[in-house]
Amino acid sequence: MKDKLGIFFSGLCVVHCIAVTLILILGGADYFNFLVSTEYLIHPLLLIIVVLIGMFSFPSAYKNHENKYPIILGVCGSFVLFIALFSPDIFETLFTIIGGVALIYAHLWNYKLSH
Repeated sequence: MKDKLGIFFSGLCVVHCIAVTLILILGGADYFNFLVSTEYLIHPLLLIIVVLIGMFSFPSAYKNHENKYPIILGVCGSFVLFIALFSPDIFETLFTIIGGVALIYAHLWNYKLSH
């Protein structure tokens, strides 16, 4: 269940980042003020949720399958998401996609090893 939540919220990070970028490109300045005001809240909140889920998911599954690589990939993905918070817009989108996909894969891998 924890890995499924991790996949969901990591995917939400990726979808949110792509959607915001597309809205800015297609919608222009009309949506800019609203998006800027929500970005300062959404990204840190999603990062906290993703990291907390990972902290509960990866170590408990490791006890069963003893494969350290999903944890390593999860930590790397979380680190890239953290770096995205402080990056310029184009890099923020790129880093969020890379970090989110890494976390999705880490949770899928962790889930498959556990079942």
